[in-house]
Amino acid sequence: MTLSYTFWHRPQEGISPEGYERDLALFHERLAMLGSGQIPGYRSSYTLRVPPLPWQSTPGYEDWYLIDDYASLGVLAGAAVDETRLERHDALAGAVLDGTGGLYGLRAGTAPPAEGTWVGWGRKRAGVSYAELLSDLEARVEIGELSAVWQRQLVLGPAPEFRLEGRGPITVAGLEPVIALEVSTVA
Repeated sequence: MTLSYTFWHRPQEGISPEGYERDLALFHERLAMLGSGQIPGYRSSYTLRVPPLPWQSTPGYEDWYLIDDYASLGVLAGAAVDETRLERHDALAGAVLDGTGGLYGLRAGTAPPAEGTWVGWGRKRAGVSYAELLSDLEARVEIGELSAVWQRQLVLGPAPEFRLEGRGPITVAGLEPVIALEVSTVA
């Protein structure tokens, strides 16, 4: 199963969005340039602009670091601050006001999302089994109603358990919606 370390963050007061986004793009470019084959288990990464979220009170950013497995998370964490990336990482980390993260598994579909993709976050409703909910969500990917279904694997922050991606808003009986937004890619 493809995993993603997901990190929500926003810049400190006084840091321009343009400069912050430039630094984000440079960091992701550095991972991509040196990552192919040199960071075992690392697939790709990207950053999305996000509006205020229930777990982040102001607009900010959402980084997705796609990896092969749990072991790859440790490898990626080390690679992010190795000698080729430490300066860029530290400059960016110093600009972050606050952040929270999560580890998500791709249950169905493909990643990353296309520009303009609808994204919905939600939690399983009480009384609905995981088997029932996942079967429904996977069927929606099969018919093209959704392009991806992500499920939280480790709780590292307050984000909801499920993330859906698709062409537009949908209602899922077994899922309590938390927030919906449209993807806008930074890097």
